[in-house]
Amino acid sequence: MANDIIMEKYSSLTRGVLSPIQNNLIVILENKGPLTRKELVKELKTPRTTIYDNLLKLQKLKQIQKFTRNNGNRGRPLVFWELKH
Repeated sequence: MANDIIMEKYSSLTRGVLSPIQNNLIVILENKGPLTRKELVKELKTPRTTIYDNLLKLQKLKQIQKFTRNNGNRGRPLVFWELKH
């Protein structure tokens, strides 16, 4: 039922615009919340460059956004992707 609601919500907005992988990214982010690119790669079993390219396309379409979270350790902060509200 939740998947039907998700697809209904986005299909009317982006019918014919999104690829299957982009639809899958939206559904996963809707169901699981913010995730890193590494987590999305594991979920979809898709090359990281393909995931990243499609995340950027969805960001340009204003469907998703990214944010960083520093866990207090040295080095680069983690970059998370989430649906735009």
